[in-house]
Amino acid sequence: MSASRKRKFELVLPRVEALAALTDLTAQAAEGNLVIDGEVVPLEDFTSLKIAIKHLGASSLLKVSLKYPALGLAALPTPAGVEAEDAAREAALAGAPETVESEGRPKYKGLKKRMKHFFKAIVTSLRAGLVPDADSLAGFIADSRRMTSYPGKGDAFYPAYDAEVDRLEAAAASGDLEAMTASVAALDRMKKECHSRHA
Repeated sequence: MSASRKRKFELVLPRVEALAALTDLTAQAAEGNLVIDGEVVPLEDFTSLKIAIKHLGASSLLKVSLKYPALGLAALPTPAGVEAEDAAREAALAGAPETVESEGRPKYKGLKKRMKHFFKAIVTSLRAGLVPDADSLAGFIADSRRMTSYPGKGDAFYPAYDAEVDRLEAAAASGDLEAMTASVAALDRMKKECHSRHA
């Protein structure tokens, strides 16, 4: 599993100032930054923000917790993580009836299995610091584009997914290992989010 980056801040304030501090923080968050104890904390790429107040007699403890997506190799799933997640998804799909697709398209379940194979090969190469096999990349990119043509399987996620697939293709064409790693990590996050809603 990929690890996120976390930042935590704790401030002890007089109890009468805690709610005003909370109001200030929410107003700052709307503008894209928080100022906590004099430190400016940008919010452009956070995935989770929690603000809590605990009253402790005459004082209050203000806690701010932020999570950011992991970067670089830490953002990639482990091959075992890919296997476990996909095994769970396959078990959920096992009871779904198979339908023959019109227009010569592959069955959705078979397409997803092939994508899993390509994705695992890509992740394994990137984790080893190697450019993934061109056939695996081409197969994954082509299957990703096919997948987003199936209605009712996560349509709301398709535009962002397609844009990230385009970035992966551009990174692969230029041989940019860092950009490929970032795109694969982003695609993995999107996949998890979509599967959590459409599995």
